[in-house]
Amino acid sequence: MTDHSNQKNHPVAKHRDGALESAVWKHETDKGPVFNVERTRSYKDKDGNWQKTHIISERDLLKAARLDQKAYESIQELRAPNREKYIEQQKNMSQDSTAREHPRER
Repeated sequence: MTDHSNQKNHPVAKHRDGALESAVWKHETDKGPVFNVERTRSYKDKDGNWQKTHIISERDLLKAARLDQKAYESIQELRAPNREKYIEQQKNMSQDSTAREHPRER
């Protein structure tokens, strides 16, 4: 996984297999980050210039599926710190509510 998280307007991860590439984009929202994946296939046009398309041919479907899996794994890695923070917050909230429901007797 290539990490570009410190750069603006760049994907946070890219994966490549031959002419196929998947790019993971992160968008911050008021409810937290949202991730999208863009799949492209590079090819040379009739003039020999490199172009990109979103159309995936039948012969590239398995490669595309593998890139989708890598993109999914990248997103899970990127979400891990937030997930751990969320779990810790839930634990703290649970402990706080338990303490209020059952105050210690002195």
